[in-house]
Amino acid sequence: MKALVLTGRERFELAERELAVPGEHEVAVRVAAAAICRTDAKMWRSGHRDLVMPRVLGHEVCGTIDEAPGRLFAVWPGSACGSCSACRSGRENLCPEMRITGFHRDGGFAERLIAPRSSLVEVPKGVGATLAALAEPLACAIHGIKQSCARRADRVLIYGAGTLGILLAVAAINRGASVTMSDPDEAKLARSAGFRSRYAIDATTPDSRDRFDIVFNATSSAETLESGIRHLAPGGRFCLFSGLGSVPESPTTIFSELHYRELELVGSYGCTRQDMRDALSLFARYGHDLGFLLERTIRLDEAPAVMETVLAGTGFRQVIVES
Repeated sequence: MKALVLTGRERFELAERELAVPGEHEVAVRVAAAAICRTDAKMWRSGHRDLVMPRVLGHEVCGTIDEAPGRLFAVWPGSACGSCSACRSGRENLCPEMRITGFHRDGGFAERLIAPRSSLVEVPKGVGATLAALAEPLACAIHGIKQSCARRADRVLIYGAGTLGILLAVAAINRGASVTMSDPDEAKLARSAGFRSRYAIDATTPDSRDRFDIVFNATSSAETLESGIRHLAPGGRFCLFSGLGSVPESPTTIFSELHYRELELVGSYGCTRQDMRDALSLFARYGHDLGFLLERTIRLDEAPAVMETVLAGTGFRQVIVES
């Protein structure tokens, strides 16, 4: 089979490889679509703490299996132990033994991959392979919404109008929240104008008087944490959805705000299998309005050429499709 192998920093090799024999609880998945996220591009550029090369990247994947012709499956990229306290409490994304497809094991930038059978989540009819490949980022967004305890009529502010910002908006709207998005990239906002109009999503920059019940950062800018805290109503919650690229300028101010206005700062990391199932259900409901998230479909051999673009974060998802 053909596989795109990361052999070093900024070095991909398109190679012919033998597919490993699936273990007792594993299955071979024929990749139908694999989306390229910014984390993949960051690993290409500078590696990752969990990455040992050579490695086939790709954790946003869907495909088919030989024993179920005609059925499409999204792949939950995690592999948890199932017995630790985190797993037993339904928080398998926090399992200390977690192994992630595309990080610890070869991923979807290939014609086939080996996945735990328990990681396969069937795609509803009517949801295509390219959109189903985005089930993992939508599942992460759903997980963030759950962590924030978003409810009907909550006022939600999302910093960042890229793929994850849009998917957070979908998950928040599904809870009945009202959504405002903030992004300095007017061109990116313009491309989601139809979607935002349909679901009454505001895209004006909040002024100093605007207050929200929940704020998410779908960008690594440290400024969003300090700004978001200021825009919270008393008792509001800031969900640290994206890791910060630097330290906020005034951490003391942030802690003072948390204290005096009883604000909450909550983290959100990854997703569970249930989040994946919920994501695919939302795609069945909202997918017809989300086609703009698919920036371009490409061949496997074209993936190295788009890494700089993905890293820049100026567009939506590039998706490798079955040739």
